[in-house]
Amino acid sequence: MLADLNKKIAVGYLWNLLAKWLNRSIGLISTLCLVRILEPDDFGIVALASIVLAFFVMISDAGTNKYLIKAKVCTDEMLNSAWSLNIVLKVACSFIVAVFAHQLAIYMNEPALSDVLLMSCLIPVISSLKNVGLVIYERELNYKPLTQLSVTVKIAIVPITLFFAFYLQNYWALVIGLIVSEVMTVAGSYRMHPYRPRWSMSLWSEQWSFSKWHLLSMTTGYVRSRIDAVLLGRYLTSSDVGIYRVSQEFAWLPFTELIAPATNSMYSGLTQVRDDKTELHNSILRYLAISYLLVVPSVFGIYALSELFTTVVLGDKWVEASPVIGLLAILMLSMPLNISLQSVLTNLSKVKYLIVLDTIMIAAIVGIITWFSGQSSFDILAYTEYRVSLVTVFILMLCVSYKLLINLSILRVVFVILLPMIPAIVMVNTLTLIRDHLQYPDVINLMVLASVGALVFVPTMLVIIMVAKQWIEEYAFIYSVLRKIKPSHRMSDSV
Repeated sequence: MLADLNKKIAVGYLWNLLAKWLNRSIGLISTLCLVRILEPDDFGIVALASIVLAFFVMISDAGTNKYLIKAKVCTDEMLNSAWSLNIVLKVACSFIVAVFAHQLAIYMNEPALSDVLLMSCLIPVISSLKNVGLVIYERELNYKPLTQLSVTVKIAIVPITLFFAFYLQNYWALVIGLIVSEVMTVAGSYRMHPYRPRWSMSLWSEQWSFSKWHLLSMTTGYVRSRIDAVLLGRYLTSSDVGIYRVSQEFAWLPFTELIAPATNSMYSGLTQVRDDKTELHNSILRYLAISYLLVVPSVFGIYALSELFTTVVLGDKWVEASPVIGLLAILMLSMPLNISLQSVLTNLSKVKYLIVLDTIMIAAIVGIITWFSGQSSFDILAYTEYRVSLVTVFILMLCVSYKLLINLSILRVVFVILLPMIPAIVMVNTLTLIRDHLQYPDVINLMVLASVGALVFVPTMLVIIMVAKQWIEEYAFIYSVLRKIKPSHRMSDSV
């Protein structure tokens, strides 16, 4: 039973990972074309509109998917009720954004934002119509059809966005792309699953008992992750906001593409082991151990090669993003801890503690920006440096939360975070030694350094795993998985 569950979680993760990789690969090609057609100002305006709209969409999210996945039995009436409630909340959200679009544009000192917000109001209305039957696939840990849908839409939307970018030469190309993407996703959802939802209000009150805490948690979590860009839009230029947002996207690629895909399957899997304390702890620590094997070298590598990466990937007009990308990569160190804690506490109905953690971080971020805004040295780089300084505090808060809320060993968590830093430091020192001796074109230098980094980190980390497996259970698990990899590149069912 447990082996079968682990297999389903692993397969679900791989399908999520495939979807992320394909979508990101397609998206990166699109973005790399767009950054050479459009200006940072265009990305900044759309980023501000996306942040504002996403906030209102998020606070209208009743937690439909998590509510239905968490339920032991999911009936048609539950699906219909959740779908109907979602429509009402998102239509209300769009109406609120439309009413306050002009005032929001004034607050952010960006007149063009008003029209963009008015047009973007269509997005939540369209997305609310998506077939709720897709949740059934998630309950079954069957992510293959979801992957097919998301990748198909992504492939189709790229040429549309690029066409309008060439034709319009401004931010409206990005807005049109987002709207068309939602239309195609909704249409595809009904083609992908045979379920046909109907209007129902019968279970709204029951769902709200779950959704009220989820809603608060989503609100504080979103504000924590986006409040800086909103406030920066008030005090800095659209170009600065565009640089910050694009820097975030590229700095966090390793997490969004390698670690985040495991979240959905992890949440669904935890619902089935949440009553077994030992297995719950093991599942969390294995997730963290694997996550930090990927995140730590990524953080060190991006920080060391940020200047070269920016020049090669984004181009000369984005050179100001170079130090910002390097610093923002450091924030990834807290992400596996945070995303895992969210999944666990949601499953254990302890969401209110997430709200407390997010509120503390929001206060710290707002305090930094408020204080900095009165300083003559206030710029995007100075703010990023202070923002990164908070990551240590946040990691400590998360570790203490694991101990107090689910009695997870802090020592075991610390080991899986710190041990990968040993080979990562060796990797960075090696790159520093050889970087100045490379005389090839920048793109070749970047490829050489990235390859050398991998060749240094991987074998060094493998040695540490082999030594540490005697006293670190998570590394013993990883070692057992590595040993079971067959020449045919197939993993055994125990993974």
